[in-house]
Amino acid sequence: MTPDILAPPPDEPSFLPTPGRTVAGIDGCRAGWVMVRRDAAGRFGEPLVVASLDGLPATDMTVIDIPIGLPESGRRACDLEARKLLDRRWMTVFTGVRRPLLAMNSYEEANAWGKRDGEGLTCQMWNILPKIREVDDWITPARNRTFREGHPELSFADAAGRPMAKKKRKREGQAERLDALADFIDPATVLDWLHKARGSGAARDDIVDALALCRSAARVLLGCHGQLPADPPKDARGLPMEMVF
Repeated sequence: MTPDILAPPPDEPSFLPTPGRTVAGIDGCRAGWVMVRRDAAGRFGEPLVVASLDGLPATDMTVIDIPIGLPESGRRACDLEARKLLDRRWMTVFTGVRRPLLAMNSYEEANAWGKRDGEGLTCQMWNILPKIREVDDWITPARNRTFREGHPELSFADAAGRPMAKKKRKREGQAERLDALADFIDPATVLDWLHKARGSGAARDDIVDALALCRSAARVLLGCHGQLPADPPKDARGLPMEMVF
């Protein structure tokens, strides 16, 4: 671990106020996308579930758990650095996402191409490619100024000063993550969201992940965020291959 990267500066307000500016975190879910948003007055709205990115309200900064900058081949440095930083949670970061995969029509085709390029495709990666494709079709360098890539486990690790010890879908994992975010939002508020969200198409861990990314968005606006790598390269479309937290 590198505590100097994960630990917040001593003078950083724990609740990360962004008066006059809105922040949000987004995670993919069964119904499409789930957003947790804090408005310009510092008030959290209940999680918003939408079918497409066009259905999301604008914010001053949004962080999403989907790869944005995509290489034509090889691995992204941000993925490799995130794995090192997350220690026991390294397996939550997928590697091997490359833009040519988005045009492929079957797992077999994508996996064979990936192996020729140096890394095959896991079934998990194949299953999230439609989400990556949707974001890649939607994002532009201009939108990227207020719409950045993050990873929930980096957000939790930053909030707690260490990687999470428990799996997020377990009850104890949920409690661990809400405890890590307790200085950002009252856990009782989040538990009420989770109760009301049943049947919404967003799982409990999707909502908690989006909340963690909302915290990262506030850190980005305040200029106290972490970034992997420190000087991210850009892809062929001019999008940085980075993660912020």
